[in-house]
Amino acid sequence: MSWVRFEAAVENGKLKVKAPSEEYLNKVKVSANKVGDSFFLSETDVQLLALALEFKATGYTTQIVTDDYSIQNVATQLGIEFAPLATFGIRRLLEWVRYCPACRREYTADYDSTKCTVCGTALKRKPRKISKKL
Repeated sequence: MSWVRFEAAVENGKLKVKAPSEEYLNKVKVSANKVGDSFFLSETDVQLLALALEFKATGYTTQIVTDDYSIQNVATQLGIEFAPLATFGIRRLLEWVRYCPACRREYTADYDSTKCTVCGTALKRKPRKISKKL
């Protein structure tokens, strides 16, 4: 039944389906890599952020409603407003570093592997530095 409602809304012009352009997808991916959230964003998350950035660039006021801290962090980096629902939301822009919990070796946030090259333990992430308050 919900699919029928969706189709009817699209056909009546009450709902428009839009995909972001490649330019804005690339901007979001670069920003996510910079703050270290690229491994924690799904393709849908990236598309949502890119669409919000594209709308913002064309003069619309955009706001993403989410409790996902990675989306909030990248949105802050891009200057996109967000509103949390059930959480307080992030208070500071975070830049992440990946590390091995066993041997404490640190890797850059965009390091490709999920395992430590020294001991093979699965990598975790932690804030590298805390930037200004929001």
